Amino acid sequence: MSLQNTQSAVGPSSTETPHTSWQAPAGAGADAPSDAPSPERRGRAVASSWGFTLALIALLGSIATMAFVGLTVGPMETASGYHLSDTPAWYQTAVLGAFGSLLLWTVMGIAAIVLGIVGLVGNRGTIRGVLAIVLSVVAPLLVPVVLSTTMAVDIAQL
Repeated sequence: MSLQNTQSAVGPSSTETPHTSWQAPAGAGADAPSDAPSPERRGRAVASSWGFTLALIALLGSIATMAFVGLTVGPMETASGYHLSDTPAWYQTAVLGAFGSLLLWTVMGIAAIVLGIVGLVGNRGTIRGVLAIVLSVVAPLLVPVVLSTTMAVDIAQL
């Protein structure tokens, strides 16, 4: 019996490595763990970004809508009459459409809250998730403030 056969029978030689105990060094080969986030975690970061974007659009849209109504209602009522029904039909339609668009801004705000929570739960995009939630909660509180402020400014100019 040769020396090589004896070493193989007893255990691995210094040139052989058994497959059961071998591990690849970190960062080498396809078996190494990746530093890139999983698709699910990336999706949660994207969710918080979308939530922030929707919240910002909802906030700006609702403020612009109420500013339009607040700045135009005074001159229209002065020219046409005291009640909204005294104003021209096109203006009534515009005001009702503006108030109806608040439903769109509300749905966008609710979606932003949900997406912000998804981002927070996944610990991805936490700043954007918190901002999405805060902006979505603040927007409905600012709507009556903007409406009354713009109406007061408009009445003061008359």
